[in-house]
Amino acid sequence: MTGTFVYGEVWQHKDLLEAWQQRNGYCKVHGGGWYLLDKERKTITLYGSSGDYGEPKLAFLNRIPDTLKEYAFYYTPILGLPPNRLPLEEVEWY
Repeated sequence: MTGTFVYGEVWQHKDLLEAWQQRNGYCKVHGGGWYLLDKERKTITLYGSSGDYGEPKLAFLNRIPDTLKEYAFYYTPILGLPPNRLPLEEVEWY
């Protein structure tokens, strides 16, 4: 199953889902959360979970926009805990 990383600046996660569906049709959500994109360090850190969709199911993170190809991805369930680097060897860049 494919899980496409979708991100943006929205007030609620459902707003991001609605925008995605208008452009691409139906999609299944595999969780959500917050992110911090650090352009200087070329990192993206994923945090926590979404009140609407729960914790991200990182096993589904296998499609990422190629504009983020130079970035290292990290995840931590709670802000303040050290994040773990996510393996991206199997990711499809689109």
